[in-house]
Amino acid sequence: MKSFLSLYKKEIRSMFFFMIVSILIVLSWELFLFYKSSVWPSGLVLGLSFLPVSFFPLIMLWQGYQSYRYEWKDDTIYMLLTLPSPGWKISLAKLAAGFSYYLSVILFTVFMIFLVNDKTFISDLPSYISRSYIYKSVFFGGLFYLVFGMIPYVLSQFSCLVSRFYSKFKGLISIVVFILTNYVIYRVASLVAPIFNWVPNIPVTNIAVNGEATFQTIHINSAPIISLVLMIIFIFYLGSLLLEKHLEV
Repeated sequence: MKSFLSLYKKEIRSMFFFMIVSILIVLSWELFLFYKSSVWPSGLVLGLSFLPVSFFPLIMLWQGYQSYRYEWKDDTIYMLLTLPSPGWKISLAKLAAGFSYYLSVILFTVFMIFLVNDKTFISDLPSYISRSYIYKSVFFGGLFYLVFGMIPYVLSQFSCLVSRFYSKFKGLISIVVFILTNYVIYRVASLVAPIFNWVPNIPVTNIAVNGEATFQTIHINSAPIISLVLMIIFIFYLGSLLLEKHLEV
């Protein structure tokens, strides 16, 4: 546990500056929208306040690739691979640090979104939409976004590790591996999904407005989600094995 915490702290320190910069950019954008909220339509301000959220998965893709690329670039991979720690522990420390960054910027952005829009759009919502419904929807939507936003991070890490087997065109190889890995895991996940049809579906409450508002519960098939998550775990484990047993510095 102590070795894992040391690795985790190392990764957090390496991305701490980038985390601060990300938060400052989000803060500047949301404060700008708060200043414009008295002039611009409330719906426009609300939509634009979610703009940073659309960039976070792309940032995680880049962060996943850079998390290993910097080890070779800064020659710290020598020290990393000589530590008495298995590959999965090194990869897990990087994953935990990436998740910490992702969670931090998401929570800060959501806080700023509610701060900017609480007295403009949210207060003007129809009476049949309660604040508890909004908070619940944001929570579960954010949880889904959080979990599946880590997929680009894991896949880009794996792509970077595979590219280390080649002396040239590492960037191009990483892109090709990333695309092929995406295709393979989604294809395999769709094939094995029927195995998990016994898992209960996920109930989601939806509002239908047809003359009057009615709440409807729809059920999302959880089998494809489970199979996809298992495939991502497999890719993560495979990358850990490559790091521990097959890559040389």
